[in-house]
Amino acid sequence: LRGELEQKEKDMSALKDKLSVRDQQYKALLHSSSSSVAGGTVPRSGLQSTRPSRAGTATQGRYVDIQLVGGQGVGKSWLLERLIKECDPSQLRQFEEHRVNLVAQYNLTIEGKPLKMLDCSGQAKAMPVVEGWFAKAKWVVVIYDLCDPKSLQFALENALPKAKIAGANLVLFGNTGKLESDGPNSGDTQAIVMKAKDGAAQHLAYTDERSTLVHIVRRILQEIDQGFNPEPRHQDGSAADTPPRKGGAMTITSAVENFKNWFGGSNNPKSLKLTEGVLKPSLKGSSQMRGTVAPSADLRAVQQLQDSESAVTCICFGQERLHKQYILLAAASKDGTVVIYRCYRTQKELAMMEVAFAGGSEDEPSPSEQRDQIVVHSRLVGHSRAITSIFFNLLEDQLVTTSIDKSVRFWQVDTGEMLKVFTDSSPVPVAAFLPFNPQVFVAANSNAVLRLVNVQNGLVLQKLKVETEVRALKFDDTGAFLLAGTKNGSIHVLENSEGLKFKFKVHLARGGVTCITFVPARPEQNMPASLLVNTSDSSVTIIDCTYEAPQGILTNLTLRNRVKVAHSLLPLKCCFSPSGGGYLISGSEDREVYIYNLHTYKVQHLKHHVVPVVAVAVNQQDTLLASADSVGRIVLWRRLDFSHLAEQ
Repeated sequence: LRGELEQKEKDMSALKDKLSVRDQQYKALLHSSSSSVAGGTVPRSGLQSTRPSRAGTATQGRYVDIQLVGGQGVGKSWLLERLIKECDPSQLRQFEEHRVNLVAQYNLTIEGKPLKMLDCSGQAKAMPVVEGWFAKAKWVVVIYDLCDPKSLQFALENALPKAKIAGANLVLFGNTGKLESDGPNSGDTQAIVMKAKDGAAQHLAYTDERSTLVHIVRRILQEIDQGFNPEPRHQDGSAADTPPRKGGAMTITSAVENFKNWFGGSNNPKSLKLTEGVLKPSLKGSSQMRGTVAPSADLRAVQQLQDSESAVTCICFGQERLHKQYILLAAASKDGTVVIYRCYRTQKELAMMEVAFAGGSEDEPSPSEQRDQIVVHSRLVGHSRAITSIFFNLLEDQLVTTSIDKSVRFWQVDTGEMLKVFTDSSPVPVAAFLPFNPQVFVAANSNAVLRLVNVQNGLVLQKLKVETEVRALKFDDTGAFLLAGTKNGSIHVLENSEGLKFKFKVHLARGGVTCITFVPARPEQNMPASLLVNTSDSSVTIIDCTYEAPQGILTNLTLRNRVKVAHSLLPLKCCFSPSGGGYLISGSEDREVYIYNLHTYKVQHLKHHVVPVVAVAVNQQDTLLASADSVGRIVLWRRLDFSHLAEQ
């Protein structure tokens, strides 16, 4: 026993020495010299026909200053409440109202400086939603409890790696609140802190251990004031080329960057390699299937579905991060029915998912023969007339539908049970959830009225009259602005702040707007955030969004290009594929699926349908395209992979 005790004392002494060395290394880095660069954008007014400005696009898309994440019970809410009480008590009421939300945004003022903070739930079911915001945050602060080693394990194995891939700057924050109240256990605490510092170094993260967020928030605000912006990332998570910083003082960021030399550096490809076609390859092709023309020949119709002869009006994918074996495809029809299909992943998709979607639930393995099948997951029956729009809720366990029958309905995805019905005085073309308040949705009716409705009690919180019927709604990725497309070809921009407030509008086309797709900024390609807008004058318009720094205020919509798509009558839909330089995909009334390369604007057509193609959708993995037509057929398209043939 005496020998074991002496050995443990030696181990503890070694731990203390290593911790001391690590602290000295951090301090040395924080006092060395580096630099930062400042940047901004110039707002414009009016819809102009110009090529987009490339300046400053590398940092577009990150409008959240700080995103707070961590496992359940680590004290995030307690820390945030302390911060608000100390620095901006006027926001306490909002904090109390929204603290139960899975994702809550707060616009704080810290020592006279504005700060946009996102508080994210630690529930496991909310993680797919939380991870989606990593690419929109400048800083991700991952919180763990210094008295709970499991919370540190979650931070090091889940939150930090995924936020790093998304390109955000990282802080690993140890909450000492419980430690201070319950009393220290020095040995365990020191071991946890040392493990945290080692793990943070591997993920290029800064560390701090306190019972208040004030100090780290001040430090981050200094970074933002000095012009720091997260480095842009390629689609695989690797860093894109950025100019070196010049002049200025040492920052947390530059200190963390020095750790790259310790862990082998970073992968910085000299240029972005654009793939030759839309979608990632997801199915092995045979030598007999191999095409002899252009890369578009590798994109094939692999399956066809038809539940009825009623026109499909809209489709969408869902639950892509919830299941390992399959995803869902919801299809709504003119006859008022919805069919939710279960689409099983291919072997190549499963291999990709291990990296891109690690965290999906481990479902029972499906029979190999079922891989090539589409199974009906559930049916939703209740609408009496055509369905005009469908979308999943935040957790994707419910589907929301709007209809010509003057109702908005909520459905349980797995059982098909109708959960709620909200009625209106006129047909409802479209609706959408408020991004930071999933208990409220906005619905447009054919009387040109927008309503904010509380899901729990049906209370109408706000009514807003617009000049004409709104037929398309889409929030931008900041969640702060709602884009409403009207039947006379205009887009109204509404600010989502304590209700909807009109900001400005632009007149886009002679035909009515039938669909708006928001495309987040792609810094690695120097492309700003943009809109893809279908209008019934046989065109799809690509519009760049101009945001005013530093708070990401949408100030202008600028025309980039118009492309031709046969469209004069039907409510056609479009979608976006991030493959290569990005692709616009649209249905058309001439029976073809139009695919435009958003760098070259070259077009290719997919021919399979024999009637107008009304709706299109691409899954998050960018491996599966669905197109639906006016007689109820749904066609699934995949890109075939022939690389294995070259190895033979």
